Amino acid sequence: MLCARLFFTACCALSLFTGSSFASSLSLADQRVLFKSVERSLERGKSSRYQQHKEALSDYPLAGHLDYLYLSKNFSRLSQKDIDAFVTANPNLPEASRLQFKWLNWLGSKKRWKAYLQAHDVATNSMGHELGARYQCFKGRALLQTGDKEAAWESAENLWLVGESQSKACDPLFQRWKKAGQLTDNLAYQRFWLAVANGKTSLARYIGRSISKPRYKKETELFWQVYRQPLLLKKTSLLDGSRDEHRQIMLSGIKRLISRDRNKALDLWLALREQHPFTPEVVATIDKRLALKFAKRFTENAEAQIARIDPGYQYPEVTKWRVRLALEKQDWEAVRQGILKLPQAERERDSWKYWREVAKIKLSFETDSQQSEGYKALEKLRQERSFYGFLVADLTDKPFQLNHEEPSHSPSDVQQLMNRHKGFSRIGEWLELGRLNQIQSELNRIKPKLSASDRKLLPYVAQELGWHHQAIMAAAREAMWNDLKLRFPSPQEHLFSRYAQKRGVDYSWVISIARQESAFNPVAHSHAGARGLMQLIPSTAKQVARKKQIPYRRASELYQPEKNIALGTAHLAWLSGLFDENRVFATAAYNAGSSAVRRWLKARGHLPLDIWIETIPYDETRRYVKNVLAFRVIYSLREQGQASMFTPDETLRLALTPAEQMLIASYP
Repeated sequence: MLCARLFFTACCALSLFTGSSFASSLSLADQRVLFKSVERSLERGKSSRYQQHKEALSDYPLAGHLDYLYLSKNFSRLSQKDIDAFVTANPNLPEASRLQFKWLNWLGSKKRWKAYLQAHDVATNSMGHELGARYQCFKGRALLQTGDKEAAWESAENLWLVGESQSKACDPLFQRWKKAGQLTDNLAYQRFWLAVANGKTSLARYIGRSISKPRYKKETELFWQVYRQPLLLKKTSLLDGSRDEHRQIMLSGIKRLISRDRNKALDLWLALREQHPFTPEVVATIDKRLALKFAKRFTENAEAQIARIDPGYQYPEVTKWRVRLALEKQDWEAVRQGILKLPQAERERDSWKYWREVAKIKLSFETDSQQSEGYKALEKLRQERSFYGFLVADLTDKPFQLNHEEPSHSPSDVQQLMNRHKGFSRIGEWLELGRLNQIQSELNRIKPKLSASDRKLLPYVAQELGWHHQAIMAAAREAMWNDLKLRFPSPQEHLFSRYAQKRGVDYSWVISIARQESAFNPVAHSHAGARGLMQLIPSTAKQVARKKQIPYRRASELYQPEKNIALGTAHLAWLSGLFDENRVFATAAYNAGSSAVRRWLKARGHLPLDIWIETIPYDETRRYVKNVLAFRVIYSLREQGQASMFTPDETLRLALTPAEQMLIASYP
């Protein structure tokens, strides 16, 4: 009985497992096959194959994962000593903390409260930080059930005073806490305002039901009055701006009014910010929110209203949009003056250097010396590997500059780093098995142990393992911008090439879309629900599959590279046709949706193409389009030896006329 229960004791080490003579005869490939078989058995709750083959897999990199599965399926037969033994034996294994959390969840679900308190203390010490709210809720319940009411109520109060909904594991604790009379109107009132400040109005409404004292109820009801009718803020006698709660009411009302009538919101906000002691941070937040609402809607009075908000050009983000408004009107003097209002660091960014020189060319009032300086500035910009650097190269018909740098380390440096950390061998195996979700946890255990020089090698370790997504991300974290082999790989090249050809779209464009969308992470999943290499939303995938008669049954298939690329290229081809083969508009539509792009074209489709790009209202889409077009140049140059940013027809649609383009191209 003891041997069956205590997994790690020495008395069990030999008797539990058979097959020791089998161990040395297995190749890595054979171990991999056996691992998957044993893993499937354990996941079905069967331990016999694990016990039979454990020793045969003892030197397999992922053997610890099987131990973890065995333990997590046998909690009813284990004690804290078994959990501690696994954690102690595997301090660098992600499954160590995973097992502790599963153990805590199991103890909580079984209401084994005394054991839970012990496990909670051990896990907290082991991880070196306080555990999440769910586990704090279990702890509060455990304290209550083991007789420590004072500590339980203190825990409940701390868990209560947050501006968001708590874990459902807290509900039993809160119920007992309330029943014991511990929830006071004051505590409910505090949480109400925490929820309001956090924008959680549904929670605030729920909390408000717990408030009964007239002096508190009056304030919360005032909040809802203004929330429903923001123009009540005009009644200056209604609110006392010296009180935190009343300023919070003002802010909530203004935010509501901004979405309903931005002009009225502005008039009201300017009066409120003058009269009441809002913090500079709060003022800046509302100022920018209002200003950008005018700017990104391109309202007729946008510049005038923004000038009322920010007459001194103190918000660079807003100033950039004032320049974009001037670009939309092609008011070149306003463009030039607006750029001069930006901080020096912002003026030195490629985009504003480009538009500053274009504005000067358009104004044509410079002396020969000034014009010469402008051409030199554009030539310097052409040396940059960026959207605007490539645009200048395209305009001047001069070479693109990739500025690639070869790595300075030796292959042995990479191998030595991999040898120092066993986690890399596990990462390699997880990659072989296609279990990408397991890999990041392994890396998270390794990274804190890396020196500064080791971190510089990490992208190359990922590259060596074929983990291109991590190579790209790690290179970005370390600002290693110039190793283009590292940052612009071509995984799944055969699939991208085959389906690009099949759909009649440019290969470099397709792979650039994937590079921007997922950085080649086949299991990428966005907050909006987009999945896979080309980040398709399931509803879009379903429509594309139906149109093109591509077999597709469920969203999980989007994590399969071939299915994702087949559907993604089909969607890109459809967008290309929808926008008359214009890559700029189709690229924008791939990110923002075709409806948004049609709306922008209806409003501003007359603009030169480079101005249209710079004035895309969605910040993410504007960056996206610039990146994809720049990436396409990089991939085209590296893989085909030649490239262009725009087609000849698109080049004719740029802000600089053909004559002006010829003029700057002729400058030596």
